[in-house]
Amino acid sequence: MSDNEKKVSAEMTENTDKKEKKPMSKKKKTLVIILCILLAFFLFAGGFAIWYVNDKLNRIDYDTEQTTIAPNQEFVDDEMIDFAEMDDATGNSFREILKNWATNGGEKMSDKNILNVLLIGSDASSTEAGRASITDKGNTDVMMLVSINKAEKKIKLVSFMRDSYTYMDQFDSYAKLNAACANGGAPYLVETIENDYKIEIDGYALVDFDSFTDVIDVLGGVQVDVPAYVANYLSSEAKGVYFPRGENVLLNGEQALRFARVRKTDKDGDVSRVARQRQVVNALIDKCVNASLSDINEVFDVVLANVRTNIPKKDILSYATKAVTEGWAKYEISEFTMPTEDARRGYSSASTAWIWVVDYPLVAQKLQLELYGETNIKLPEERTTALDVIK
Repeated sequence: MSDNEKKVSAEMTENTDKKEKKPMSKKKKTLVIILCILLAFFLFAGGFAIWYVNDKLNRIDYDTEQTTIAPNQEFVDDEMIDFAEMDDATGNSFREILKNWATNGGEKMSDKNILNVLLIGSDASSTEAGRASITDKGNTDVMMLVSINKAEKKIKLVSFMRDSYTYMDQFDSYAKLNAACANGGAPYLVETIENDYKIEIDGYALVDFDSFTDVIDVLGGVQVDVPAYVANYLSSEAKGVYFPRGENVLLNGEQALRFARVRKTDKDGDVSRVARQRQVVNALIDKCVNASLSDINEVFDVVLANVRTNIPKKDILSYATKAVTEGWAKYEISEFTMPTEDARRGYSSASTAWIWVVDYPLVAQKLQLELYGETNIKLPEERTTALDVIK
């Protein structure tokens, strides 16, 4: 066993203290808006009669079997990385560090009082009308964990950055995180995140939908803060069409989509884009809470027919009931991004695509502490991280 392998193995120890409809264009879309509607459904659907909820749930496409990968399936990655450029002069391997951590068998934390659901937005168009397919070859622009802590009465929204570079055990390959679903489907994205962050994810919901701005328009738009520099960029991008700006600005569906997608306005690119996505999420949840029953009915009819999930209908009905009896709608909501700023570094060169290099042991420890208030990861005082290795 190499020194790196020994160090990675040592990092995992068990904590002894366990505790009006407009047609949309076909361009790629960030699907955060549909995702927050889905979140709103989980939180607020229980307020309706059970028969009503049951009827709506029949519109969802349920995954009952794990997708399998054919042995000869080619791994798709259109942004290849020159690893030789990244390994340091002493021979420490960037790839070895990623692989050792993802495959070290470390225990994944869970808690009976915490429900973790991964909401996934794919940029691919569905191959069948009214159906979101997990096998569509689309990257996942949005990966958001909804963690509901029933004991502490808190909801945490965790956005995973799409350009985080990682090892994917299912393919014995390396790629950006947003390529996992494109290659193996939602179950493999879930597995990749679990391996990197050492947490258990209870289920996923995948949305692959081309006309979702109707949802925003049905609810009368959303209100967000639009900085002048973002509005100026979006106005110039649309050939001089004025884009609203200021605090608490009302955006229609198309405007909200453009606001959530843009990332060329900021030096940190996807970091600020993820923050804007969460703005839209929170604004739309607020609209859902105060929407009329007729509006919510129309929204659900549009959304639920275009959702694929591995969460059984009986479990969703159970969650809806608990949402009412336990008052989930009143839980405190907080939000953050993974990997954290101190555990990531942007990297690119003449022959290497831009990626986030991540210190996964550190962010896994941070995420466990954030979700569970404890961790089973002990970091050695002296260790070689992926951030140390890259040139």
